[in-house]
Amino acid sequence: MRAACWTCRSRTIQCDQTSFPCAKCEKAGLECFDKRPLRWVKGVAIRGKMRGQVLGVNAKAPNEYTCLNSKRKQLSHPSATSLATNPTPKFALQDPCVHDLDGSSRFYLDYCMFMGTKDNVRIAKLFILYDSESNPFRNLLTYATESLTLRKSIIAVAARHFANAGQSFDQVEDALSPRYVNANLDALHFKRQTIQALSLSLSHPEYSRKEIMATILLLIFLDLLESGIDGWKYHLRGAEGLLNLSHALLESGASENHSTDPSQAIDETRRFVARQFALVSTMGGTLSGSTSSPVSCVNFEESKHQESIIRSFLGCPGFLLGAIRYFSNQRHVGTDTRDETSIHEHVQDTLTMLELTINFDCLKWASNFAQSTATATVEIQKLSLLFQAYKTAAVLYGNRVLCALKTPTLTKTFDNEALVSQLLDVIESLKGDEALFKCLLWPIFIAGLECQSDNEQMLVIEYLKLLWDVTCCLNIISASRILHEYWKRKHFAGNLVPQKSDLFVIEEGWLLI
Repeated sequence: MRAACWTCRSRTIQCDQTSFPCAKCEKAGLECFDKRPLRWVKGVAIRGKMRGQVLGVNAKAPNEYTCLNSKRKQLSHPSATSLATNPTPKFALQDPCVHDLDGSSRFYLDYCMFMGTKDNVRIAKLFILYDSESNPFRNLLTYATESLTLRKSIIAVAARHFANAGQSFDQVEDALSPRYVNANLDALHFKRQTIQALSLSLSHPEYSRKEIMATILLLIFLDLLESGIDGWKYHLRGAEGLLNLSHALLESGASENHSTDPSQAIDETRRFVARQFALVSTMGGTLSGSTSSPVSCVNFEESKHQESIIRSFLGCPGFLLGAIRYFSNQRHVGTDTRDETSIHEHVQDTLTMLELTINFDCLKWASNFAQSTATATVEIQKLSLLFQAYKTAAVLYGNRVLCALKTPTLTKTFDNEALVSQLLDVIESLKGDEALFKCLLWPIFIAGLECQSDNEQMLVIEYLKLLWDVTCCLNIISASRILHEYWKRKHFAGNLVPQKSDLFVIEEGWLLI
């Protein structure tokens, strides 16, 4: 155990003596000192008759030292307190590519590359199922030294994640924390700079197409990290325009140079971006009200390119993703249809899709995937459990769509209580695997909408807390609040809330993934 820090001793509180900086200094937003720091003063003495007096040629020295001390304080402002955990000295030799960056930018760039919520987990791991050498986000980091636009976007993502990490799940008085206030301002500042830099890049065709595509991708995930309510649909529509523009750039580049095709890296990035758009559009549509259903900005068939699930941030197989999209579309169609014959057809079609979803073989799909990839980290059993979680949640969601159609010809129903119990058991089995558990927000939320007992509801909140510890995504806290309000409404109504209302509990259109 290390000695108590000087900062805690000067505050007359007991230091936890477990790490440097100590937890109490970090929580208070103070710089943690081992020993009493040097204090530069004007003059030759700090007390007595000579206090404040300056002698001859040394007149400028105190000001220079004061300036240096001021710069040090800027580098160690409250939002960057955790910089002390980085083994790299503050004034070590810097890469020439980043020597012109200010202290905050350097800190957040280091945070993105070397830090995370804990145990040096990189932020890049949060947005992909399995981390590997082929992780597209890792490749983006290598390009950041060459591109101002891309570097700004990486810094913006890191600043937002750092700001989120300064909060707790319960968020009791977290908004008053200097760490959060400063980091939140930094995140907004760097996001504005990123948008300005991207706008400049789009107005100059000679800029790298790879740079534009990479920045688009990071801005999408920045929006997912910092928001979730309704505005994501506007971001998605904006992303559609940017993606169409990038397609035009690729086509124009190919027409100008007939001897070569666009590089494989650019093509893979384009497919990766298209798939993420499809995921956002699909999962967001499941929880949007009938009057605010999202428009699919991506050709879903194109997004089902033979792209490894390793490059997905949800880990949901393409078939199940298509089933979820189908149920969501049936929900909106069923709401707008009044003809009994048409409703009957929708019921039969929905029943057919439900049966296909129930018959989906998760273990077989996971085994085939493991055989087709050389990634050693893939565990077939755990991967099949992840697929099982999405499969069960999709069946629960599809059954709610079926019940909402309300037709007298509907005779076949499913045991939702058994499905909820099964889904919670699967989620419990994945608690120990952060790589897979971080993908489970949507299944956990669907389970929360369907669970009836207090014990099940407490279990759902426990899973959301664990998910927050892993990802620090504000959507998780939003999901908890929505569920609490929903459970309270059901309790006051004596569990007599119509089943159809379960589908429209989020009229604002939250994106919970």
